[in-house]
Amino acid sequence: MEVPIDQQAVVELEHKIVPPDRSAAVEQIFACLKSKDDTQRFVGLTLLMRYLEGIQGDYDLIFRCWNAIPGPFLTRLLRAKIANDKEDIQNKEEAQIKFELGITVLHTFISLLPSQYLEDLLISGQSTEKSRRSWNLRINALIVETSTSSTTISTEIIQTLLSLATTSTGARLLYESTSTPDCWVSLLAHAPEQPMVLDVLSRTFIGVSLSSPEGTDIPMQESPRRLDVLLCTLMKNTYQDTSSMKVLLDWYYKLLETLPLVTIINFDPRSEVLGWLKPLIEIMQKHGTKHNNTDRSLQHSIIVLARLLLDQYPQFGPIFFDPSRKSGKLPCCYIFSTTLLIDIRATIPSLSEIFTTSTYADTSSRLAASYDLIFAHLNYILQAEDSNDNTTTGSLPFDLILKMRDDIAEAIRLTIECLCDRYHAMSESSKPLDLLIMSKDPLVISQIGALGFWLHGDDTASADDALEVVLRLYACKTDMTPLCMGVLEGMCRQRKDLVQKAREIVEDLSNVDEETRKSLEDAVESLADYYDTCQREVEDEDEVEDEDGAYDDGAYDYS
Repeated sequence: MEVPIDQQAVVELEHKIVPPDRSAAVEQIFACLKSKDDTQRFVGLTLLMRYLEGIQGDYDLIFRCWNAIPGPFLTRLLRAKIANDKEDIQNKEEAQIKFELGITVLHTFISLLPSQYLEDLLISGQSTEKSRRSWNLRINALIVETSTSSTTISTEIIQTLLSLATTSTGARLLYESTSTPDCWVSLLAHAPEQPMVLDVLSRTFIGVSLSSPEGTDIPMQESPRRLDVLLCTLMKNTYQDTSSMKVLLDWYYKLLETLPLVTIINFDPRSEVLGWLKPLIEIMQKHGTKHNNTDRSLQHSIIVLARLLLDQYPQFGPIFFDPSRKSGKLPCCYIFSTTLLIDIRATIPSLSEIFTTSTYADTSSRLAASYDLIFAHLNYILQAEDSNDNTTTGSLPFDLILKMRDDIAEAIRLTIECLCDRYHAMSESSKPLDLLIMSKDPLVISQIGALGFWLHGDDTASADDALEVVLRLYACKTDMTPLCMGVLEGMCRQRKDLVQKAREIVEDLSNVDEETRKSLEDAVESLADYYDTCQREVEDEDEVEDEDGAYDDGAYDYS
């Protein structure tokens, strides 16, 4: 039962308790906290808040102070507004005063303790179900009161919840305290203007997922569905400006990159656990087709998130590249890929100017993701064209395919120039190290992968100028090596002269060690064998065609 606090008595007691030294102050504060009278306890907590300002770093004393606070009294302070069901103004004001003291106490202690000590604070007393329930009641009160408190108090609440979520015990307590999505609604409503709310949500689920559930009552099989509902709730919030939308998408990237897949996804296509994915795709496609300076930072967030989703979630591609999803008369996927191609063609000619600047890393990651998305889209188109049952999504109208093909061809031409310019700008003395750095650049890796895909799929394409740089990158023996071989095979499969040119390049190379030279010589011989194999396959196909009479010269225009 709530006992009214005598505010006049509080003032009088605060003036009476003026200890001569710090030791006496502690004892008088503890005496107040041990009292059965709520007014005495209220005074004790108020004085304790002032006292704590001077003991930062003395963790033993901080724990003594924490253990001196009556747990049920702190819980009642935090739930004072929830417990107050009276319309009387005075009662409401008193409930507000109690709640604000409660959150100040909790926020102060949590702010004073590093994470390892905070874990100890939360574990303290957790052996009893009663103590654990007290924490659940406190956390639930904090979440509920977020929407009714001032900006200052709301910020303290969110900071407190975030600190709790950084510990495994705190994450589990938060998870337990929010057993239904409705518990998060008031908190998530603050997400657009309070980005920390997103971190509270992500750290809670990540902490629960990464910690062992043994010894807890957490039903981990419910985690995907609960998170799915919360993510859908986020989609309903209003994100009016570019800045808040970028914060949301960047948060999604961090969450999906960190959270174990089992927690957020069920690979059964009939499952409803991925309810968040379609609304997220709609937001990405809506904002991802804008190509102007104002939206460039948002565009970056959309592109790298799309690349992550493509890599981790098999359901993403068929939805994202579905041509039936349109903006006006054009498919969203076509507009998106066209926007990426515009960005690539506009940016890579001037890349050499920013190689050594702080902006290159972001530019590199954005363009790398763009290459991967474009050619993933192209792969979906080819699969749709090759499908005999007409059930594969991805096909575009023929005129759009031709337009996209021309745009990709121009991007590939500029890509080859970009690779060659970067290679030829290297000095001979620094070339080995520069090549190694280049071979680990995410953008170069994606460019090489795209180039290999294109050369194997277009018989009219050529990349003769890039032969030397690709050979040298191959010799770096990094994760890019198989991609480089794919490019070399695409170049040489119908060009014996390029196999010979590759031999000459290797023979003329200077400033390379014997191991590198041997590696390149072996690569050239592999290319020669590959060329011979391709020629035999072509001859065998020609013989079959001649025997069957199935093909009429001129029936197809291969140009």
